[in-house]
Amino acid sequence: MGMAETYRDPRDVMRERRMNLKQYGVVALCVLINMIDGYDILALAQAGSALSREWGLSDAELGTLLSMNLVGMAVGALGVSPVADQWGRRPAMLICLGFMSVGMSISAVSDGFFVMAAGRLVTGIGIGGMTSTAGTMALEYASQKRREFATATVASAYPVGTIIGAAVAVAVLDSYGWRGIFWFGAGLSAVLLPIAFIWLPESLDFLLTRQPKGALETTNRILKRMDVPQVTELPPRPEDSGEGSTALSEIIQPVHRNELIFKLFIAHALNMFAWYFIINWGPPLVAEAGASDELGARYSAWVSYGGIVGGMTSGYLCGTIGVKRMMWFTMVSLAVLITLFGQFVGNTSALMVIAPLMGAALFGSAVANWLTIAYAFPPHLRATGLGFATTAGRVGSIFGPIVGGALLGTREAGLGPLDITMSVGTVCLVMAIPAILSALTFNRARRIEPGR
Repeated sequence: MGMAETYRDPRDVMRERRMNLKQYGVVALCVLINMIDGYDILALAQAGSALSREWGLSDAELGTLLSMNLVGMAVGALGVSPVADQWGRRPAMLICLGFMSVGMSISAVSDGFFVMAAGRLVTGIGIGGMTSTAGTMALEYASQKRREFATATVASAYPVGTIIGAAVAVAVLDSYGWRGIFWFGAGLSAVLLPIAFIWLPESLDFLLTRQPKGALETTNRILKRMDVPQVTELPPRPEDSGEGSTALSEIIQPVHRNELIFKLFIAHALNMFAWYFIINWGPPLVAEAGASDELGARYSAWVSYGGIVGGMTSGYLCGTIGVKRMMWFTMVSLAVLITLFGQFVGNTSALMVIAPLMGAALFGSAVANWLTIAYAFPPHLRATGLGFATTAGRVGSIFGPIVGGALLGTREAGLGPLDITMSVGTVCLVMAIPAILSALTFNRARRIEPGR
């Protein structure tokens, strides 16, 4: 019997069978990592009020510190993701955990604006690089039946981390001050780093497509650990992954570059424009309408609860009814809910109903859109494609709150020479439009099956 008849891609074997505990363990580790991401990214927001009082920071200075995390995330997504495709998912994830722990430690010991800014930048680099790699690893180790749900579980860990962060802030602020929030986060990453070093395997997709030195031996060690039959040789390299080529040189080939720039860049930037507008402006608008900071915090909490359920549900449905259908459903739902939020912003009871639905649409769309981007690239370019598209999304995430704030500012004063005045309802209607435009653009994205 010849090799053509006997050889079977081990990735197919692993994907077509039921997941075992070792595969679930890889996914669980990715979930824990993203949970820490959620904690770290909002650590300064939780500590901001106490920090401002202690250091006498202006709103502009605090806003700059908050933005340093986003800058770092853009740098991390752009810089670390090619590392994951060129040298492996495992080293990229370990590097990111190191950045997160070091960045949170710098923040904890900071004694002034610039040291804190550096700490938030370093933390953001780790989070940004992890955005594409943790979800990619979960996708690649899950079975065919569970891959979308596994990815959704990783994404849904983010709001869990934000809820944990709020609880930790309440627990430590009085006793340990704002530094305790950062020390706790640094400790989480530091504890998880050696666990990941011991437990986290390399991606089989990376090993079998990029084929670095020693790929066959490493692949067989992983296959033995995952209870998959070992192989005697590697499959043929993908045509666009030649010897000596790099992830960056391959991603700029026209077949990938056009997909990235003219579809995914635009789609994800529009998506994050609407996403970050409502996630940032929702709580303060609720607090303002109800004349209660507590009401804004309660609204934010219900958005997170809805996000956990919505993200996981979206992942399950992506695997049953399809990613494209879920992308359309969640993005249209997000646009409708942003519009409804503006119409009912003065109605506290209605807002508490809208809040979990908003969270479900936000994180449900995040899962569907992440999968749309991931499936647009072959395995050896998946992390790079996700990282580059995520960077474009960061542009939208920066301008969404800014444009929304400028439009909301017209409630008190007219905008420009035409003296336009816009209500909250009108502003939300305008800011919902990019979500629909994003869905129209995402709809044109190609789909490449994992492992192909």
